[in-house]
Amino acid sequence: MSRALLNNLLNKGSLRALRHRNFVIVEAAGWLTGAGVWLYRIGIGVLAWDLTHSGFWLGMIAVAEAGPGIFIAPIAGALADRHDRLVLARIVQFFIMIMTALLAVLTLAGMVDIWMLLGLTALHGIGAGFWMPVRMAIAPNLVPREDLAPAITLHSTLFNLGRFLGPAMGAPILKIWGPGGVFIAIAASYLIFLIALFGVKLVNPDRRAEAGRSMITHLKEGLVFATRHPAIKYLFLYMIFASVLLRAYMDLLPGLSETLFGHDPKVGVPILVSAAGLGAIAASILIGSSTRMTTLLLAYFISIGGSLLSLSLFVSTSNFWFAVGCAVLLSTSQVGVNVAGQVIVQTTVQGELRGRTMALWGLLNRSGPAIGAFVMGSLSAYAGFRWPMLAGVAISAVVAVFVFSKRQSIRQTLNENEAERDKS
Repeated sequence: MSRALLNNLLNKGSLRALRHRNFVIVEAAGWLTGAGVWLYRIGIGVLAWDLTHSGFWLGMIAVAEAGPGIFIAPIAGALADRHDRLVLARIVQFFIMIMTALLAVLTLAGMVDIWMLLGLTALHGIGAGFWMPVRMAIAPNLVPREDLAPAITLHSTLFNLGRFLGPAMGAPILKIWGPGGVFIAIAASYLIFLIALFGVKLVNPDRRAEAGRSMITHLKEGLVFATRHPAIKYLFLYMIFASVLLRAYMDLLPGLSETLFGHDPKVGVPILVSAAGLGAIAASILIGSSTRMTTLLLAYFISIGGSLLSLSLFVSTSNFWFAVGCAVLLSTSQVGVNVAGQVIVQTTVQGELRGRTMALWGLLNRSGPAIGAFVMGSLSAYAGFRWPMLAGVAISAVVAVFVFSKRQSIRQTLNENEAERDKS
């Protein structure tokens, strides 16, 4: 009875991906680093706020952490299409682990000022900017093609579970040992993941990009695909504005917690990040059962509307606990947009273009919010946090209406691609 139930679960929905050993190893070990990503961002944000109490510096630290990805991610994506992705993953994880450990030691020694934090964060950001396209390109190589969508959605669910539990588990560390203790815990998680990567094999490798051509040529191919595909180009268009204008709030949470909601950042930020993680889990589970393009596209547009409304409510209130509830809904919507969009792109892109295309997607996801945080953090000195963020909602709403007007063309293209895949 129990075996039959287990087999039934492993053959339904996103849990199908758990049938594959290499996927399980990467996700089990990577879950700690996934939780560590959010804990790291809390740590550097709280440390920057403690050192400066400046929205400008919150934005600068966010740019230092994510900005290098603007230059690194496209190159990393091209390298991931041309070389062994697993070897690249091991090298990058080693570099990130060393940078995190160095930041931990210097912070605990009391040697970090805002300029040193800026430099160390930028070095970490170089590694993280390289990691995202490599990680996203590896995902389809761990499972057969028919289990790609379940693997993506299960990864998102586990990653966002870490987003929910990581801050909750890290809050006592932050309260007792401060950001330095947080950085030590994160460095340990990177070590565990690095060891796990040596026990993984790629079971479904993509065809490598054609050799003998320049890096510039390969970069152009990825950009042309993303900007000229009759459906994907609209997803990228909205992602540009949504990443910059709607997701900057995460990097500004220390300032928002204190100035808008009246909560100590060391207490308020972990609660808000965990609330966002709870919403992200809900979105991943809801969309995880969807594999048809029509359903994913519907979820995508519903999530866009939800993200615009919930962010408006989030920045308009002064009540901390109402903001926590809004954070759950906001994250549910924003992750819904991202997961639905990512599944659509991953299942549409050609294998030899996957690294470069997903590098652009990852670049927007990672660097876009940092750029928005820098702009809005700078404006906060003159207009506070609320009005710049509401202006971002208004601009994004205009772009969303335009993309929604193209829904029939997008749906038709995706359905045609889906029919071709079903035949092959």
